[in-house]
Amino acid sequence: MKTALSLVTALFAVFSLSANEPVKVGHRGSVWGVENTRAAFANGVKRYPLIECDVRLTADSVFVISHDENTERLGGNKVIAQTPLADLKAERYTQTRGDIVYAGEISTLAEYLQQCKDAGVGCVVEMKWTPGVNNDDQSMIPALMAEIEKAGMTENVIMLTSMKKCLEAIGRDYPHVKRQFLGGAKWKDSMDWIKQQNIDVDLIWTAVQPEDVKMLHDMGLKVNVWTVDSPETAANLAEMGVDFITTNKL
Repeated sequence: MKTALSLVTALFAVFSLSANEPVKVGHRGSVWGVENTRAAFANGVKRYPLIECDVRLTADSVFVISHDENTERLGGNKVIAQTPLADLKAERYTQTRGDIVYAGEISTLAEYLQQCKDAGVGCVVEMKWTPGVNNDDQSMIPALMAEIEKAGMTENVIMLTSMKKCLEAIGRDYPHVKRQFLGGAKWKDSMDWIKQQNIDVDLIWTAVQPEDVKMLHDMGLKVNVWTVDSPETAANLAEMGVDFITTNKL
């Protein structure tokens, strides 16, 4: 495990604004397990120096890992924000990925952070719209950051979201924490804000051109791209000079 220098800081230093192999980020852990669950993370930390997850808040104010606002897609029947942790933990999820049926249960943020810490990898925590962590209400961001600090992962985390107010709150109150703005096809509409915030970006790969990477690098910003599972696409993006590639299985 990195000790003298935090893993995320080391990655940003090593993968500077030059033509290095991009850092791979395990999307929702990895494809080897139900997404965002212990198995997906356990397999992801064997392959990737950074592991991405999606965070939401339960009815009893516990941060858990879930991309969707409900558990239906994975075989459950709960709404995360309306359900206490114990009831969510009682559900069993299944997901077929690459002809393999995986099973698992919901992970808490604390469990995910501990898995990453034990493996010596960094975290990319995507904040989903959830009570107290959204563009209308940032009241739970201190609790979220406190949990990351309690796990000893503050220096090894990148906070990611498309919710600008949340990123602004973190930049204001936790200026030492790294941030990335999650951008879709129209990410350039946010260029003035990106410049003003001086914030790194995580962009859908189909909307990224070589001149975009150069422009952002000229501003001193790092470029992550999502979600890339084709080796050919990854090679093209590496040639462009992107700094990170978020992937399920590369």
